[in-house]
Amino acid sequence: MTKRYILRPPERLVETIHETWIDAPSKAAFQALAAAQGLSMRAALAQLIEQHAQIREPFSPRCPTPWAGEAKGRERYKTALPSVKVAPQVAMALIIDTNRAGIRQAEAVRQLVWRCIQASA
Repeated sequence: MTKRYILRPPERLVETIHETWIDAPSKAAFQALAAAQGLSMRAALAQLIEQHAQIREPFSPRCPTPWAGEAKGRERYKTALPSVKVAPQVAMALIIDTNRAGIRQAEAVRQLVWRCIQASA
């Protein structure tokens, strides 16, 4: 009996980190940092998530914000960071660390962006 030629779906070599909502000033600051390095927003965000997979600094738990009216001193998440594709092991590191902190992936991405902005200030 000979083997048959069959088509198989391609192996997933990348995982998608979906778009994340963030406040406009943080997005603008991160976009400026990316542009200063000659990177697009997607490339900078992917690089930031890959660096987290190596550094693995723990995330902070999310602090609930009282959204009754506008929160004092904090802007709502009205803009979005783009979705990015990363290697499966990088995505898994992010998932593990978000689960340890008890937060969602979007909150973890926001914290990574905020850490990057603070480190460059």
